Amino acid sequence: MHNLVLITSVINTPNKQLSYSKIRSIFSRKERFEQTKKTIQSIKEKLSNCKIILVECTDFNDEEYNYFKDNCDYLLNLWNDKNLHDYIFGISKSLGEGTMTIKALQYIQQQNFKYNYLYKICGRYWLNDNFSLNNVESNIFKKIDNNPNNIFTALYKIDKETVNKLLYFLVSNIENMKKCIGYEVLIAYFVKNIDKKLVDIIGLSGFVTVCGSEYNG
Repeated sequence: MHNLVLITSVINTPNKQLSYSKIRSIFSRKERFEQTKKTIQSIKEKLSNCKIILVECTDFNDEEYNYFKDNCDYLLNLWNDKNLHDYIFGISKSLGEGTMTIKALQYIQQQNFKYNYLYKICGRYWLNDNFSLNNVESNIFKKIDNNPNNIFTALYKIDKETVNKLLYFLVSNIENMKKCIGYEVLIAYFVKNIDKKLVDIIGLSGFVTVCGSEYNG
């Protein structure tokens, strides 16, 4: 049985500020596209026997659409659902990430996929040489600065039962996300109540979108 890898991504970000930053992304559409291609390439290199699901909210050009169609197993583009734009492109980062994750998890349920684990990764980040989550049979999360109340959300691994629990949790916390709760804080509430393994190094690299600083951890 294969695993699923869910990539949450917005290639073309609007020029709208977030609650904590006037700059939403310092990277251009083309740069974000190239970075997300690197995400997909790293998954194919580091994770065997997996199916890739990309959830996006961009009006793709032909180059983008053709690449993702050819290199992802499933493509869920939320762009045409205009009711979601205020959620995904609003000031709340957690509401945007949470909404895309909810829609992706609902899609996974509707498709009745057979899988053992779901890996969730933010587009534009890539799996590095420290990645080894595939060798551990457990739900896996990373603490930020060793703080259990602040959980890294750019990469985690959960089993099928926990996927269902996460979907219910996120739907139940839409109002908190609208109030701009930190997504890392919100996910920490969820993680406290599940079986999991917390790691110091999760094996991910990339660039922080609001400032461009490099992340390795």
